[in-house]
Amino acid sequence: MLSRRLDFGIESISRWRVGDQEHLPAEGKSAPRFEPNARELEKILRRPTLDERLTSLLQPIRIDPDLLEPGILAETRQETRLLLEAAAVQVSGQDRIALEAARTLIAEEMTLDEEVQSALAALLRG
Repeated sequence: MLSRRLDFGIESISRWRVGDQEHLPAEGKSAPRFEPNARELEKILRRPTLDERLTSLLQPIRIDPDLLEPGILAETRQETRLLLEAAAVQVSGQDRIALEAARTLIAEEMTLDEEVQSALAALLRG
């Protein structure tokens, strides 16, 4: 085991300046107290839990809460598909291809929705 000397320290001051003798005043105005802003501190300390983050990902902030109901969502899909069909008839070229692809995607979602509803109905029937 290595042991080190215990007498380390300052032996002498080699450069002495006049400013080195200045100290804080014995009496005087104390520094202002630091008081953190509660809101900013809360943002840092209060981190959302995994459940809260997953909920915010599944339920966007800027969405109509009625759209989360299955019936209203199905109606909205149907209306959107009809609007895309009407818009695809009016345009040509790449725009038409994009609108047809979007319409096809919504139609596939509607088919999957119907399959889920029929499977749930079968489960409920027993």
